[in-house]
Amino acid sequence: MQFTFSLFQQLVENIPPLFPEDLKYQIRKDLKNIMENNSNLEDLEKIMIKYGYQIWPWNQAFKEIVAVTQENIAEHFLLANVPIDIQEKYLEYRHLGMDLNDLHSGRMANFFNEEQRAILNGALVDMQIQLRELAVREAIGLKKDLYLKKVEEFKIILEEIEQNLNRLKDLADKEEDHPILADEIRARVETFEHGLCLLAPSFSHEEVGQAHDFFVGRKKELNHLRGIHETIEIDFYSQEQ
Repeated sequence: MQFTFSLFQQLVENIPPLFPEDLKYQIRKDLKNIMENNSNLEDLEKIMIKYGYQIWPWNQAFKEIVAVTQENIAEHFLLANVPIDIQEKYLEYRHLGMDLNDLHSGRMANFFNEEQRAILNGALVDMQIQLRELAVREAIGLKKDLYLKKVEEFKIILEEIEQNLNRLKDLADKEEDHPILADEIRARVETFEHGLCLLAPSFSHEEVGQAHDFFVGRKKELNHLRGIHETIEIDFYSQEQ
């Protein structure tokens, strides 16, 4: 419960720039109510999913602004936060074909000694803070129009996601022959919805679109294993004698 509540706090604290103020106020109000009323885990997750749908397009659009900012200036921030000897060591690391993403993932971490790794870890944290601050300025300034355009594009994608999730829910509700399959479908829907609000890993909208066909295929496989086949009607009387 506490872990989920911490995720909700994180979701609220990192609401992207230009998100509607009235919605932001309501989210913070609900967060306060949860803190004061000791809500149960199920209610907390429902609220998170509700607001996850509303925040998701903004988060996705802002991630794209952050990604462009990171590509353009991340290494500058990193190197500005470390001493000269580590700057030189990092440039050697780059000459080996590694980049900032490799450094993030810990690839060839032993290339740096323990003290250097500790300094780099701190510098990476500072770099992320600086990148976000710069991305916020970009989103409300020079790149505002692009950012808001991206938000609208992701709202359209979200509508498609919702439609596909509703198709999955309908598929689960109509599943009578295989209760376990219905549970699998509902679990997948839950995972997708949790992915909107930090409760599960993020996903691509293509994954949601493909899930329906996947479960239709699973049903056919299970029907085959149980010997359930679609009835094929043959009208013998229509054939010529």
